[in-house]
Amino acid sequence: MPVKIKKVNGYRVSTPSGVKSKGTTKEKAERQANLLRAVEHSDWRPTGQPAKSGNALRDAVMGSSKGVLRMAKARMKKRRRKKRRRTNEPN
Repeated sequence: MPVKIKKVNGYRVSTPSGVKSKGTTKEKAERQANLLRAVEHSDWRPTGQPAKSGNALRDAVMGSSKGVLRMAKARMKKRRRKKRRRTNEPN
């Protein structure tokens, strides 16, 4: 499926089956076009869930600073705690 990006009052991303976005930035339009092509040419489907990679931890390890690694681990631990609290709260 060919994906077209046109500059019309911002940028518009369209395919033969219709317009997918209007009035967006060029960078966002290119990203969306890449996603549409990925969906068309592979088994990948967007789920709406965040990626499973530990980006904060990986970036900290790549920096190889013990302080940065410690901060990243603490941040991840805090996020897990916060998520647990959200799931345990009554509605």
